[in-house]
Amino acid sequence: MVRRMSVRVLLFALVVGCSSPSSGSDVDAPPGKPIDAAAIDAPPMHVDDGTPTRQACTSQFGTALTQAYGRLDGFLVAIVPPMTGPCNADTSHVHLQIRANAEIYDVAVNVGDENGTEDVHTLTMDRDLPGGAWAEGWHVSESVDYVAFGVHSNELTLETKATLTSDIETDLQTVNHISVYATGYGPDGVHLVHRNGSGHDGVIATEPLSVPSHLRLFSFTSQSF
Repeated sequence: MVRRMSVRVLLFALVVGCSSPSSGSDVDAPPGKPIDAAAIDAPPMHVDDGTPTRQACTSQFGTALTQAYGRLDGFLVAIVPPMTGPCNADTSHVHLQIRANAEIYDVAVNVGDENGTEDVHTLTMDRDLPGGAWAEGWHVSESVDYVAFGVHSNELTLETKATLTSDIETDLQTVNHISVYATGYGPDGVHLVHRNGSGHDGVIATEPLSVPSHLRLFSFTSQSF
């Protein structure tokens, strides 16, 4: 009887051992969520972002951008809320001014639409910087898709223009290095910093030198993904 029980115990131990994960990368995803390899592979690493530099906003911009989708890596130097004067200010965007290679570029971020409708949704997440490492300048080989992050439209929260403007300003209060995934509207600036699909989704990434970075995503009420 003792020998039979020993054999059974041995067989049970072998079965349990074979069914155990073979490495730390075998992580169960939450129901309905794909495993985000970029979010689990690299160990956390914080890099000092440096002291932020702020200056008066300008209407004199650089000319090195294209009208393609890409990523602008630079240094945040000014934040222009809606309806606050010159410097490309308008009623429906927060305009960020980013210095890259000694020139200033405009980034138009929707916080509403031109008709006054407050229909912008937003979400923040921590994740490795999509694409290559931060490198000052304009990079057109990047590709970002919210769904590939495991994010869908019902997870972004609708905010009023005032609340979203305040949230963006709070996010960026101490930011120095910054990366923005967007589409160029001309040689001097980018826009469409929101869900567009086809790998052209807009993102504001702060702490881009660290792992993970901090991302803010945007979409409109009319968008479902």
